[in-house]
Amino acid sequence: MKKIILMSTVLLAGLSACEDYNDQFNIDSSLTDVKTGVTIQLASSDYGTIAGMEANKELALSKDPEGQTYVAALEAIGENKYFADATEAEWYLPAFIDYKYPNADTGSRISVQYNMYRGQSGYLADFKKISDYTLTNNDYRSVWNGTSTATYLSPSTLRQIPSVLESRMENPQEGDMVAVNYAYSEFEPGAGGGVIPVVYQQVNTFDGEAGNYVIAAKANDGNYYPFGKLDDPSKNYGYIYPDAITVTDGIISSDNGSEQVVTIEEGSEGYTLLNTNMQYIYMSGTYDSFNFSASVPTEGGEWSIEANGDGTFKLKNIEKDKTVKLTLYNDSYSYGSYAASRYTYVEDAMKEESKLFAVKNITVPEDLSAVWSHDASYGYYKATGYDDANKKNLAAESWFVSSEIDLSEAQNPVLNFDFAFNFLNGNNAADFMQLKVSTDYTGDVQAATWTDLAYDGSRFNRWDFIAQSVDLAQFAGKKITLAFAYKSTDQCAPTAEIKNLAIVNGQYWDVCLFKEVPESEVAAQMLKMSRASGAYANTAALYVYREGAWSEYTNEDANVVVAAPAMYAELGADYVSRPANVFPIYLVQKFPFAAKGDKAVVVYRADADGTMAVTEYTYDAGWSASQIYSSRTTTFEKTGEGYVAMAGTYLNESLVGDEGGFTIQDISLQGVNFVWTNDDTYGWKASAYTNSTNYPAESWLVSPVIDLSEAMAPQVAFEEAHRYLNGEALTDHFKIKISTDYVDNVESCTWEDLIFDESQWSDGQTWDFYPVGPYDLSTYAGQTIRIAFVYISNSTAAPTWEFKNIVVNEAE
Repeated sequence: MKKIILMSTVLLAGLSACEDYNDQFNIDSSLTDVKTGVTIQLASSDYGTIAGMEANKELALSKDPEGQTYVAALEAIGENKYFADATEAEWYLPAFIDYKYPNADTGSRISVQYNMYRGQSGYLADFKKISDYTLTNNDYRSVWNGTSTATYLSPSTLRQIPSVLESRMENPQEGDMVAVNYAYSEFEPGAGGGVIPVVYQQVNTFDGEAGNYVIAAKANDGNYYPFGKLDDPSKNYGYIYPDAITVTDGIISSDNGSEQVVTIEEGSEGYTLLNTNMQYIYMSGTYDSFNFSASVPTEGGEWSIEANGDGTFKLKNIEKDKTVKLTLYNDSYSYGSYAASRYTYVEDAMKEESKLFAVKNITVPEDLSAVWSHDASYGYYKATGYDDANKKNLAAESWFVSSEIDLSEAQNPVLNFDFAFNFLNGNNAADFMQLKVSTDYTGDVQAATWTDLAYDGSRFNRWDFIAQSVDLAQFAGKKITLAFAYKSTDQCAPTAEIKNLAIVNGQYWDVCLFKEVPESEVAAQMLKMSRASGAYANTAALYVYREGAWSEYTNEDANVVVAAPAMYAELGADYVSRPANVFPIYLVQKFPFAAKGDKAVVVYRADADGTMAVTEYTYDAGWSASQIYSSRTTTFEKTGEGYVAMAGTYLNESLVGDEGGFTIQDISLQGVNFVWTNDDTYGWKASAYTNSTNYPAESWLVSPVIDLSEAMAPQVAFEEAHRYLNGEALTDHFKIKISTDYVDNVESCTWEDLIFDESQWSDGQTWDFYPVGPYDLSTYAGQTIRIAFVYISNSTAAPTWEFKNIVVNEAE
């Protein structure tokens, strides 16, 4: 394809000053819409647009009309959100530029920033077919071979895992992998040993794990009260009036818990509950009390168990549709099982569009179609001021307002809801979402009187839903309107998500589950990995089948991590649906001393079907998924033949009224609030002179990432003007530096000075811009860099420095 070789900035600047410049290039001097200094940054949706353009489809088909290889490659651009090589970009971007700027005239120069494929780590090809296996009690018996009844592995038996896999994995193929989950302890049992003392550990999830539990609810006095049996075992019905039980760090000791155990067994529709008096718990008739029987009851004896997301569970009688609740009655704590109307005043799960709430917009910019929206896929309401199409924050205000809620007969009302908040960027959640209540709302949110209520915003900035509980006692006996008031700014537009809202009687408490587990494994946060096995796993490792044998997989180029059972337990799920939110934090815990460039490969279950996935992460002041593409900028010029790519352009920004992706970092400011400003005429401008005074300052202006991974002889050039050095050396006040390891902080990375010829620069006597450079950057070929313009002033000289039209390109 035809390319234009970019001439040096010095030569171009000289030509631009000549009257016959247009004649040299046969450009009509009457053109009035010549675009310059324009940069298009492709959004995710733009790749689909490019792939779907008829002009591009015809171009792709013309290159291989029979095989249609290029047609498939064009479609892949829309799916992958990156170009496979520079040639593709040069083929297909011209049509998109023409679409964006249909009236641009010949001579227009437009830069496009896009994603370019750079490949993935070679060792990832090892991870082909991966399955998941958890050792069972039978496996442990085979490992110990009669020497112990221990249901875990010890240091002496770890080497037995390949033997277990050999017997369990049918017809393995070369390269097959298995993520093995198993219970592990440093304790070596003696002969015939392995009888491990048990305790009862609180769990946050229940996925049908039949077994022994202590069921207890936490009352408002801070104590836990166990559920399961009457004081008098000879009786067969009544309410349960328990004494408090000791719970320490989520653990009930065997001494305290063994007499309170309820065995949960799978039934035909739900689960049966058997207490230590060997009585099944059921419900009869219309009563809210419990019945007890030595045999499995034929009616009212099956229960459903559903996690609430806050560590408690809804234990409901399936036939009676009543839920077990601890309540305070006549100064005593007791258990009954009650219909929802007994303790719930308002309930809106928000799985479907709400009939209780309506959106009231205050300020919504034109670029934003809506602030509040319902996500039917996940069942929640979402609010954000972020414009995803244009990748920018917008200032907005929108309220999510309920219809009137009648609490005139409510006792101890409490508002419960699940709340997620992300992209706060260090800001306070309450500055962007206020929870409000009004007793005089009539349709105009700005005319009503609102009371602000506090919620727990301390654990936000991730996608995890945080269970909220807000006391509404001050509104008991009143009719109220509830509102979630969202505000965003052009600096921060976080995303909030809300679901499972209810106003309940605050003196009815749901139960918690404490699972019977081996005492030695408590510290490992055990999670039962197999319903049928009866074994608990606290450790995971990856094994590979090579040359007819199983062995643990290792790799010299990366740390290989299998998501451990404890991690799933903390998530309250058997799989990881949002790895980008989970694993960066998880890897910090695993590798607290990671260095820049370190890689980690995480193997994990990605869905409820147990599908195994692999993601590579790279450390750079934090862990993030390794990208298989990098950012590339290409400048196109419009000729008589259309847009053609200018060879080897890595950065091309006019900087005039456009920050060009540069960011400011102030090191020290005395007497001034800022140094750098971006100007519509002069580009970037720096000065610490104000109120007729020179002030000491140091401030850095850092470029966006410049990808020189495929460069051969890169160079940089720009135009600059400066004045008021007051006789001091130019290099004492202006420095240009290069970094290959910059991440967020100029003082915590490595910088090298760019040596430049001062004689090329402005003489400092006028405001005329001088073209400087090009300066050789070939030392950095094959790397990604940042360029920093460093301004330094003192009490003698606080000069003014201006620069614009920066170009990083390939030398001729």
